[in-house]
Amino acid sequence: MYNRNLAGKQLNLTDPYLSYPKYVREMLHNSWAEYFFNSIFSHIDEERFSLLYSDNYSRPNAPVNIMIGLLTLKELNQWSDEELIGAFYFDYRVQYALGISDFNKERICINTIGNFRKRLYQYYEACGRDLLEEEIAALTDALIELSGMDTSLARQDSMMISANCKKMGRLELIYTVNNNVVELLKEHAENQVPETCQHYLSEKDKANQIYRLKKEEVTAKTEQLLKEALELYEKVPVELGHTEAYQTLSRLIEEQIGDDGNTPKEAKEISPDSLQNPHEPEATYRKKGNKPYTGYVMNFVEARDNDKKMSMIVNYQLEPNIISDQKLGLNALEKDLKGAKTLVSGGTYYSLDMVEKAAEKSIDLSYSALVGRPSPEGKLGADQFEIDTETELIVACPGGAKPLTAVRNREKEYFQAKFDKKDCAACSLSGSCIFKEQKKFNTVIITDKKLGVDHYKSLLGTEEHQILVDFRAGAEGIPSVLRRVYGLDNIPVRGLKRSRIWGHFKLMVHNFKSFYSYFKRTGKDPLSLSCFFRLLSRWFGFRQQQACYGC
Repeated sequence: MYNRNLAGKQLNLTDPYLSYPKYVREMLHNSWAEYFFNSIFSHIDEERFSLLYSDNYSRPNAPVNIMIGLLTLKELNQWSDEELIGAFYFDYRVQYALGISDFNKERICINTIGNFRKRLYQYYEACGRDLLEEEIAALTDALIELSGMDTSLARQDSMMISANCKKMGRLELIYTVNNNVVELLKEHAENQVPETCQHYLSEKDKANQIYRLKKEEVTAKTEQLLKEALELYEKVPVELGHTEAYQTLSRLIEEQIGDDGNTPKEAKEISPDSLQNPHEPEATYRKKGNKPYTGYVMNFVEARDNDKKMSMIVNYQLEPNIISDQKLGLNALEKDLKGAKTLVSGGTYYSLDMVEKAAEKSIDLSYSALVGRPSPEGKLGADQFEIDTETELIVACPGGAKPLTAVRNREKEYFQAKFDKKDCAACSLSGSCIFKEQKKFNTVIITDKKLGVDHYKSLLGTEEHQILVDFRAGAEGIPSVLRRVYGLDNIPVRGLKRSRIWGHFKLMVHNFKSFYSYFKRTGKDPLSLSCFFRLLSRWFGFRQQQACYGC
């Protein structure tokens, strides 16, 4: 049963705070615990998570704000679950940060933490709604408003993240999937295990089947294992068709066997999004910079206030690593970027769809470089032609000549204009113009994509562009921080949705650290007068319902 926990604190007579000398209290108020309570814990919306619990009268849930606060502190200090529970009971700063003074009411164990993560995942899996993502976005809003941070300038980058699974070769993958099905049949329908697959039940079968093979035996062994996979597929009873082992076997056969239903596919015919490990079916394979990766890709958008020297990650995506930067960039623009007006990206993010979406949201795009075939040297860019914004027709060439006819084809996404040959012959720019000479006219055809690319290429090298390029370079340090400090490559769970949940807490901590560092560096107090009264009410056991912000 859902039970709300008020984010206020009423001191009892035995609270250690009352016995601390004044200078210790001052240290506590200046520590991360005070900032955490006022900027994170007090703004957690518990009602959002009421959907995770039953409406029926039953044992009340562990307080949601304490669960989220604990899991955030876990990432802040890089604690294990055991260390987190120890800190919860023995570190007063943790208790203070979570507004706890009575442990008779707040009893937390490791299973409580694990069960809360499980609820988040199960709801996400069943309903497709990531409640934690919504909460982290709201908490980021609170940090931005409390600090008065300017979020108009943002930059984005992507990074590869290794899946928490063993990298398997093709033989080991097929063998493991087959073995899982044999284990399933052994438990539920042992008489259905084919005679040719009895060897899977032997203790040292895997070593004999895979690890002791000679190179010239690999092809024949692959064919044998796939043949056994087809036999097992036919033997699985209908009532076991819903099991993960059977579903994985079905996927393996579809991805590994050719259209004839018998012959193994060549390695180059197997899709990068094919099964990489049966224990992490969502992980995909990709080569980036000639380095192979199995796992996911994380894209982030970081808003940066250069005057305050603070940053916030305002958008975060974790997807299979075969998703392109173009798609990730477009997805980012679909989200709330917290007031970003200029977004600087790498050249791999450029797409016409992204340009159009940014224009809809009044966001200026800038690219540090542009990939693709270079324009012919000495030729004019397509953006030098004058196009009427209302009629969407070419109305003049770079030399000022008017076209005889002009056409805009939106379906095929191109502009066309025909010019008088006499005008072109008299033009000083004719040698660098992009027209094609025809029998009667000189014709210019400009695709939407080329127009956009040439527009951004014309900005390269300008002083303003170089400033943005230098700004964009700062985003490349974030992957290193997320890997070294927060262990993003070593998330101890498997699966895309579970990994996203862990990632949310890591990025929340990244934002809180930036927020806390700013106020400690500047010596400013993030609490306004209204927050001061809220702090007073905290000690006397009252809670103002509305959030208060200010700097």
